[in-house]
Amino acid sequence: MAYDDVMALLGDWLLPGSLVAIMVSMGLSLTANDFRQVFRNKRALVLGVCSMLVVPPLIGVTMALTVAPSPALAVGFVLLATTPGGMLSNLFTDMAKGDLALSMSMTLVISMIYIMVVPFYAHFALLHFMGLDAEVNIPLGQFFWDIFSITLLPVATGFAVRAWRPQLALRLKPYVKNAAMIVLFGSFGLILFDQVPVLRENLGALFWITVAINLVVVLVVVAIVRFAGLSRKENIAIGIEHLMRQEGTAIFIAVSIVGNNEMSLPMIMNTPVALCFVLIFVAAARRLTRSSTFLGSAAN
Repeated sequence: MAYDDVMALLGDWLLPGSLVAIMVSMGLSLTANDFRQVFRNKRALVLGVCSMLVVPPLIGVTMALTVAPSPALAVGFVLLATTPGGMLSNLFTDMAKGDLALSMSMTLVISMIYIMVVPFYAHFALLHFMGLDAEVNIPLGQFFWDIFSITLLPVATGFAVRAWRPQLALRLKPYVKNAAMIVLFGSFGLILFDQVPVLRENLGALFWITVAINLVVVLVVVAIVRFAGLSRKENIAIGIEHLMRQEGTAIFIAVSIVGNNEMSLPMIMNTPVALCFVLIFVAAARRLTRSSTFLGSAAN
């Protein structure tokens, strides 16, 4: 198989297929009670969702406009900044002793909103940063269908299986998720290999811009939640939700819909960078929680 055939297979089948499988596994985890959780903590949920829809996109677009090394990477940073929180945010929120119900509610709500707004973000980012040179003709309606077909439809399918056959869903979930993650990270490796010349030229800029986006986002969000007077558990959930992102969906847009591998590099770079930020955040949160518990016990 020729190199061009491998990259075509990646963009047309491997990347979309792995993302669909991940979304199915997410659906296999959902129950009707998860949807009812959305309405149990309205104040923190509204604040967290509004912050996710405003803070990261604003910071990402600012970075794209001012310091992005190329138009394609600028679009990539916009795609990265507008992605919703990832499924791992729920795991790390639980590890950090945060509000798990709030974390799951935010992931669910923002993912649903994302399906509706990301075609506009991506479409206008392409027009602004790449203009006529992009040579990409993607009707907005087709953009909506492409995103819908690899996000909401698979999630709904997994949810239906969980409701219809709960035991089967629980047995299938780890196999589906693990296979999808192997293919997804294998796809990341192929994209990195394909983009070695771009990485050689822009690796430092990619790294520091990604670090800056995550650092500014977490500082702004911590300030917002403290000003809002939320509980420690709610603060933890909202903070982690802003750091763990669904890079796979944004990579799918860049590689499979737009057909530009360079555009996906900010998302691939963000995966290890954001993970480091989250691990530091979780460690700090757990330490503060232990300190508060100790002081409370001593006072009694």
